[in-house]
Amino acid sequence: MKERVSRRPRIGVTLDADEAARRYQLSRGYVDAILAAGGLPILLPHGDASVAAAYLALLDGLVVTGGAFDIPPELYGEERRPACGPQKTERTAFEKDLLEAALAVSLPVLGICGGMQLLNVVRGGTLFQDLPADAGIEGHEQPPPKDVPTHAVQVTAGSRLARLLGPEPFRVNSTHHQAVRGSGLGVLVSGRAPDGVVEAIELPDLAFALGVQWHPEAVLHHDPRQAALFAGLVEAARGLPA
Repeated sequence: MKERVSRRPRIGVTLDADEAARRYQLSRGYVDAILAAGGLPILLPHGDASVAAAYLALLDGLVVTGGAFDIPPELYGEERRPACGPQKTERTAFEKDLLEAALAVSLPVLGICGGMQLLNVVRGGTLFQDLPADAGIEGHEQPPPKDVPTHAVQVTAGSRLARLLGPEPFRVNSTHHQAVRGSGLGVLVSGRAPDGVVEAIELPDLAFALGVQWHPEAVLHHDPRQAALFAGLVEAARGLPA
């Protein structure tokens, strides 16, 4: 315990990839937010899914990031429909293995956008493949700039999200066409948009496992309170209450 408190907790951050350019990529906002919270970002390329366990052994916490792709519907028991978007099967397979292993050992986890959706799926939950087609809900894919808050989130009283960001509604950015449909095993919905779309989930049975549908790393310069999500993760990674 003393060793964890005395050094920066190592926070794994999953990477996206531009396959055409054959390069990994990541928004700098993730790294800046983790550093500001006192963590040490460790970037996790997904070229070899067999090394997920080796990465996990290095880490004190994990951020599963978002990206412009969809989780394969087969992972939650559905066939792909036309409105479902592009997939990155290699990345998703790696993140799924990493996330399942992290949850199994209660490693602190923060899922962002698609990372939140995957957190729900690995717990047996389902997704709307497309909010407009499946639920008749528009307005969750805002045009650029993507960092500007565009809609409110209503917070579930007594949740970890409420402890971190406060119980009052706040505004977030929105850049997704999929969302949580059915909650997975042990998943608490801790935030919703005014139209009912799930915006945050958490696993109360674990020390720290939280997912948010928005991008706090991008919106926090409009709302500095969002830094508390990363601070909570880092504190949990230190072995301290978050």
